[in-house]
Amino acid sequence: MHAHYGAGGDGGGGRRAAPLQGDAGLYFLGSLHELVAVGLHRPALEALCAGQRDLAEPPIDRAYLLKVLDEEISRQFGHPLRPLIELVLNAADAARGPQPLVDVAVTDGRVDVCDTGVGMGLRAILSRLLIPFATDKRPGIDLGRFGVGFFSVLGFGLSDPESFSLHLTTGDGIEGWAIRVVPWPGAGDAPDPPASAPEEVGRARGRASPELAAALMCSVRRIAPLLGTRVRVTSALLEAGAVRAYLRDALHFFPASRALVLLDGAAVNDGRLISGGQLVQEPIAPSGRARGRAAGPAGEARATAAGEARATAAGEARATAAGEARAHPEDAAEAQGSALLARFHIGGRGLLPSIAAATFHAGVKVDACLALAELALIDFPAAVELTEGRDALKVGPEFTAVATAFYRRLIQLAAASGEGRRTRDRLAEMAAQISALMLQSAGWDEVARDLARALLGPGRCMVTPERREALLGFLGPSVAERLFVPESFWAEREWQPHLPGERELLEDELELDPAETLSALARRRGDLAGLPLLLARAANPHTTMVALCRSRLPPDRGGAGAAAARRAPGAPPLAPPLPEAAGRRPPGPLPCLGTRRLLLIRDDSPAVRRPSGWSDWYALRAAFDRASGVREADLERDLIVGEPVDGAACAAPRPGERTSGGEP
Repeated sequence: MHAHYGAGGDGGGGRRAAPLQGDAGLYFLGSLHELVAVGLHRPALEALCAGQRDLAEPPIDRAYLLKVLDEEISRQFGHPLRPLIELVLNAADAARGPQPLVDVAVTDGRVDVCDTGVGMGLRAILSRLLIPFATDKRPGIDLGRFGVGFFSVLGFGLSDPESFSLHLTTGDGIEGWAIRVVPWPGAGDAPDPPASAPEEVGRARGRASPELAAALMCSVRRIAPLLGTRVRVTSALLEAGAVRAYLRDALHFFPASRALVLLDGAAVNDGRLISGGQLVQEPIAPSGRARGRAAGPAGEARATAAGEARATAAGEARATAAGEARAHPEDAAEAQGSALLARFHIGGRGLLPSIAAATFHAGVKVDACLALAELALIDFPAAVELTEGRDALKVGPEFTAVATAFYRRLIQLAAASGEGRRTRDRLAEMAAQISALMLQSAGWDEVARDLARALLGPGRCMVTPERREALLGFLGPSVAERLFVPESFWAEREWQPHLPGERELLEDELELDPAETLSALARRRGDLAGLPLLLARAANPHTTMVALCRSRLPPDRGGAGAAAARRAPGAPPLAPPLPEAAGRRPPGPLPCLGTRRLLLIRDDSPAVRRPSGWSDWYALRAAFDRASGVREADLERDLIVGEPVDGAACAAPRPGERTSGGEP
């Protein structure tokens, strides 16, 4: 038997445990960080691979090594179960065959991930598996990226170390190895801790969770030769129902050509968990701009047709691409230099409550958006670097190219479907939400103008939901076709820099006179019979800034008449009705509108020009109070307990006197 029992504690080399009788396959038994130190020290690694009984203690700073391992073990992914996905990715990278398989079995407190691909020998275990960031993954070919999957799984031992164990069996067809990691003193592989170190082991077991690395024991055994890898994680934190739901949610869009993932024997990524919608495979230029896209709609249509034609062939070829890429990584890199292949699933619905709109990297969810009712899935090519650290989103040129292609696919979807304005507005809302909540606004500025033209159409202005009714009441219902009202804060934030707003809408729809005080306006425009009531309701008419306005003439009706309509403050009043009124939009029922700078009053409103009856007086009073900032509750109370609006109210009140109570 060749066995090495690593130094215990924080580096003291005086402790050696007695060999296990009758176990000729044991190569190492000791602290996990001591085995990592062996992997970091080439002479010790070569000696252990050669089967030497006693090894010189590697000259590694144990305090610093423990610090690094503790950081990697305790550093969490965005989702606590994400380390299980790392195991699936590693298995998919190793899987082989015409239809590679990754088999995941879940029971309460245990998860097994198995593949029949290329396993590891002892040298690979020591120099790759057990060394953080020492990955042999190839960018753009393999899915695993950072070489921290093994240590991220050890994080399950943070909250409940007593129930945790990690058991890995692997082989390359020539030899087989079993690695087991448990908290000291461990069960099965380890004898009772030596009598000389009870205090040390007690301290290890009682350490705070971030110091778990010092309290983990690892054994390495030689077993019968095998091909493939099985990883078993045991922890009381692994509740079967929650694990199954998370794996289905995170892996249902995983490319089946890379590996078919079986969860308790049933495939989760063969398309059966989503229904409806449109699945698109899109070649993406790595420079950040889609190559071959001719200018204009015709060019886009040609590029789209070419992409559709290539999608089927690309999908058929993708099953063998992974194996060819591993055999010829240089050819794979060259092929990816010409185009990347992304997948989009737009529309449809998830057949499980947990499946929602999400972005994916090689089938693994990076960020989810539960705010979207529609199913919008984005599968990034493996060559696109998405993550920085563990699973923090990293935006680069290729990432932006995929995001931009997705937005343009929404344009093509709207054009192909021929849907009406409401559906196009919903697509615009969804695109902005995806940009803000899922893609960190990558590529949005580049494509927002095109999206606005294609989905919203010309002349649309963005207004907030709370201003919609006021604008419709002031400008009239015919202006509704020009309003785009985002449903969410996120869509409002994304569209605001790219769409005209309320100010531009008012300037486009109205002819605006210069601002003046309400008292000055009432003196100047004695022909507007509604102004005295507004004057009486103003708290301070001498400082209340207002501006008269009216519907703008259409461009072909402008000229002298339009110029005459823009009166100077000292000009004599116009006699009603307004000239050329037939060419203007009819005003809405509300004659007043408050803005940030001043209060607008429509002189083409019948309630302002010649109020008649209670409806006009009510419109004047309610619209002016709302425009002046009176709270809705106070306005309603005033209407209920104040003087009724009747014919007597039509008598012009004296300035400074309210007709419905309150302070003058």
